[in-house]
Amino acid sequence: MTVGVLYDYFRAPDAGTAFRLLDEGDGTPSGPATVHTDIDALDAKGIDPDVILGQLIAFMGNVPWSVDLVKTVGVWPPEESKPASLEEYDRLPEDSPWNSGPWLVELDDRLRDTLADVDDLALPSIADQWAHIEEFRGHMDVVAARDIIEGFVALARRARRADHRLYCWCCL
Repeated sequence: MTVGVLYDYFRAPDAGTAFRLLDEGDGTPSGPATVHTDIDALDAKGIDPDVILGQLIAFMGNVPWSVDLVKTVGVWPPEESKPASLEEYDRLPEDSPWNSGPWLVELDDRLRDTLADVDDLALPSIADQWAHIEEFRGHMDVVAARDIIEGFVALARRARRADHRLYCWCCL
């Protein structure tokens, strides 16, 4: 798992609503699973959307994993403030949200639907595959993997029924 980075996944009807759900009044989104108990969220600790969740999606879709399998759109920090070059990143203040977070991204509906459409009978096999990915470094057992997967599947199904999108909030 990614050390030092926390990820919460939640559902909302759109990006504006997702941001407002997490805004503590200071224009910075706070974690839904740890701060806002009224948000339908999943505390996924070190499970990032691109690599670890992406590999789960690859197993569910029976497709090869690639770095661009999971499509995301940035919600926070605002895209218009994103540095255009490495030099601009280097000039950012240390407390810039581009350096220190938190970050909020919208996940594509294909990911939501892959999670929602998975055959429940396939979950034990998928959990066994996923628990053994390199990123878990041998620290994920199959039972825990299945519990996490079931949490993602349930969240995705509720999101689709409500015609909501999935979002990922992360922080250092």
